[in-house]
Amino acid sequence: MDRKDRIVVLVGIVILVVAVIGVVYHEKEYTAAETTEESYTYNVDWEERVINLRDEGHVAKGETSNYNYSIDHDGLMCVSFELEWSDDLAHGFIIPWNWSDMLSMKVSAPDNVKFSSSNSVSGYSSPLTVEAKIGEMPSSMQINASNETEVYKILNSDYISKEGKGQWTASIDITTKPMFFDRGNDFTMYVSYSYYEPVITKVRV
Repeated sequence: MDRKDRIVVLVGIVILVVAVIGVVYHEKEYTAAETTEESYTYNVDWEERVINLRDEGHVAKGETSNYNYSIDHDGLMCVSFELEWSDDLAHGFIIPWNWSDMLSMKVSAPDNVKFSSSNSVSGYSSPLTVEAKIGEMPSSMQINASNETEVYKILNSDYISKEGKGQWTASIDITTKPMFFDRGNDFTMYVSYSYYEPVITKVRV
């Protein structure tokens, strides 16, 4: 290979190296720009939701009436059971009396639920209430993530409680007046529970 050929080859190598450097530099610029376009901050606020349920029932003497409620929401804050009734034989007509049936309510909850006072209550007057305080709504926050799906994964993993989710059961018993014709009593069950949900807003960085 003479001198001219060597010069041509050398020039060709230099051109090839410059071209490769240009391609690599362009790819880096493109990747950096693409990454910048996909970088977001998400503002996360929270909203409270409340669900109210109602059941009409009857509890008979010597029996227990059970009512099951499936609560499938995450982020529970409070669950409340309230039993209301009016004794259908509270006062005598021929033989006077003035006392009421005694109703009892016991609430069973998923594991790790703590009740405000007790999970069971009894009384001669309405209403009877059992309540469980489960969690509190998180504070507003900002999360850096590539998309909203990733934000939800972070919130579900680190901030949204799963406590209290599952089946709740209210068991109703009655102690009637000592009279053969007092066979039980009607009642109304009110169940209320509150939970929080995230409200996510995307902000470009």
